[in-house]
Amino acid sequence: MRQKGQRNWFGSILIAGLFAAAVMNAPGTGPDMPKEDLILPETGLKVPADSLTIKKSGFLLTELISSEVTQLRSPGQGGNASGLANGQEGQASPMNSNGSRVITAAKGGAGGSIGPSIYGNIVTEGEKGVTPQEAILGGATLTFFSSRSDGQMLSAILQTSQGSLIVVDGGTGDDGDYLRSQIQARGSHVAAWLITHPHGDHVGALYKILQDEAAGIRSGIQIDGIYYSFGTREWYTEKDPSEQSMAHAMIGSISGLPETMLHTVTRGQTIQVDDVTIQVMNDRYETASDRGNNAGIVYKVWAGGKSILFLGDMAKEGGERLLAENGAEGLKADIVQMAHHGQNGVGEDVYKAINPEICVWPTPGWLWNSVGGNFRTAETKGWLTRLNVQRHYCTKDGDQVIR
Repeated sequence: MRQKGQRNWFGSILIAGLFAAAVMNAPGTGPDMPKEDLILPETGLKVPADSLTIKKSGFLLTELISSEVTQLRSPGQGGNASGLANGQEGQASPMNSNGSRVITAAKGGAGGSIGPSIYGNIVTEGEKGVTPQEAILGGATLTFFSSRSDGQMLSAILQTSQGSLIVVDGGTGDDGDYLRSQIQARGSHVAAWLITHPHGDHVGALYKILQDEAAGIRSGIQIDGIYYSFGTREWYTEKDPSEQSMAHAMIGSISGLPETMLHTVTRGQTIQVDDVTIQVMNDRYETASDRGNNAGIVYKVWAGGKSILFLGDMAKEGGERLLAENGAEGLKADIVQMAHHGQNGVGEDVYKAINPEICVWPTPGWLWNSVGGNFRTAETKGWLTRLNVQRHYCTKDGDQVIR
């Protein structure tokens, strides 16, 4: 009953507030008087008797709103981490064959107008149950895939209005089979495969596909070009030891591919696929901290008159350099992929410069809710709430589609 509840809860709270005000001012009422719980009509919202007691520092209406918002966020009340679940009624988004939700972004529509809650707790489009509306990418389709193993990862396909495919990273090895099936379903022809950096949660799927092909497992997938900027094996051994195995494996895997497929990118380079333009925003950064992530490549993509910024796992120091080199105007984008899965990535000043209309979070539920670790997701949510970004798509809710 989520949608009906969203329409009625605020009105119910107003009724409760007015009723409470009357009780507060009525003669013979006070903390020592016995009272009965108030049950609001139609919604069944219960106002506890003891909440009608006059309090020095409290305002009852605010307290009730806070309580109701907490209930809406709680499991079983429409605010669970898995988005549309637990038999919610209303216009739910369609299911993939694997059981994950597909959320379609749209221009306008009631679902996109709710925005962050008054308490700064972002409500994603998947939690709102957005239904398809007018396309915003001029016939192109951008899909961010959810993790097959509930891990953090980045995997996206942009299909141009003419049908060509642009893949960004691809996810982990566990995501390889699903990504391969999604490419096959779209015609099997990849015009450009963009790599931000060779960490396992970004290139593991591509590595699996390439290894399967080398082992004789033919997928029928054709890749025209792979675009990347890697360091040497020695660089990863010294500067990024925790990820050196994947980096070494990826370097070895692509070394056996035809040279015509391989393209080392540099800042300012543009790649054209049909009517989509891709700009390389930086060269690999050498930083003192978070070296592997800060050495990643950022891509800005124009499709259907809209700009999309892929930040990969760029961290704070790299983000500062990115902003200094490109300026706020250079980083401005309509859609941004949240850096480092939404936590401990680029700083607030970078997001201020980007000033996005839409944020896409490649973030599993446990990271979205900062479960089990000292994650900084809540801090990032606060930045975007202050920027008043109204529309957030998160892969915790399933595959996310922006048309």
